[in-house]
Amino acid sequence: MLLMSFINGLTMAALLFIMAVGLNLSFGLLRIVNLTHGSFYLLGGYIGLYVYKATESWIFGIA
Repeated sequence: MLLMSFINGLTMAALLFIMAVGLNLSFGLLRIVNLTHGSFYLLGGYIGLYVYKATESWIFGIA
């Protein structure tokens, strides 16, 4: 139970790190805040969910 909580926390931290680095790079290069950055992550999540539901395979859903 503790190991799974640790792995879930580490996964969430990695996801937030990737999002923060993307926002930081876009702001650092363009000097404007790109608010559509989060929308692209949401779109990717919905596409992954759709593929998972269509194929019933989580491997295709995350690929």
